[in-house]
Amino acid sequence: MLIDDYRVRLEAFEGPLDLLLFLIRKHELDVHDIPVAQITEQYMTLLEDIKSRGQGRIDIDKAGEFLLMAATLMEIKSRMIGPAKPTTPGTPDAAPSEDPRAELVRQLLEYKRFRDAAQSLEVRGIEWRQRFPAAPVTPDESTLRDAIDAAQDLEIEDLHLVDLVDAFRRISETVNFERLGEHQVTYDDTPIELHAEDILDHLRREEASATPDASDTLAAEDTPRGELALVRVFAGRTRNEMVGLFIALLELVRRRAVAFRQEAGTIYLRRRPEADQIPPMPESPPED
Repeated sequence: MLIDDYRVRLEAFEGPLDLLLFLIRKHELDVHDIPVAQITEQYMTLLEDIKSRGQGRIDIDKAGEFLLMAATLMEIKSRMIGPAKPTTPGTPDAAPSEDPRAELVRQLLEYKRFRDAAQSLEVRGIEWRQRFPAAPVTPDESTLRDAIDAAQDLEIEDLHLVDLVDAFRRISETVNFERLGEHQVTYDDTPIELHAEDILDHLRREEASATPDASDTLAAEDTPRGELALVRVFAGRTRNEMVGLFIALLELVRRRAVAFRQEAGTIYLRRRPEADQIPPMPESPPED
């Protein structure tokens, strides 16, 4: 059984190459000119420290790749400090041997390239999880299914150009081509917590007001004091603002800061008495 300190220190790295890159960055070394003696010493010191903290035991299943890399580093170090291979007198000098570090450098550079690509994809994934597409420009599902079912009875040898043109025509009739072409997407980076505070402030003003605003045509005459019709929250807002307000409203309901009820089709919101004791929503992390 591994102790917690061993698990944290070793599993913090994705593998031996990740550990090597960490040591290279820590000592500000050039990956193309690795001082093998220094890196090997640091690498072995770390493994020995992990072993001592694990009471003399290392889980081979967890640390096998790290131990293999340690052996590889020791081999490269011995080849670099060992004497050069002697040449036979009277024969031309042999071609210079390949740098023993070359294969390790190639693996490190390749690993770093894939690791950087993975980090870039992870950042893109986080960004796109916060975005939602509009209605897709795709054929009608039922029409497409009918076309597929009709085509199942045909053999590829029996198809003609006229059949393909007819199938394309039937599918294209279900596509809204007005949505195709150039269009501008407006990006709204307003934090959700600002929309939430906007809703709470609106509800506070409703509580403080004695009567509904008579000039507000969206306010129902029988709206109880302190309650706010949902349609008034979205009145005069842009589509992006409506989306942000709706997400903020869902979060406020989840945190039990706002309650709602529905009467005759109209949804009313009210601020819960314990709303002031609920911690504020955490700020969204800034985007790069």
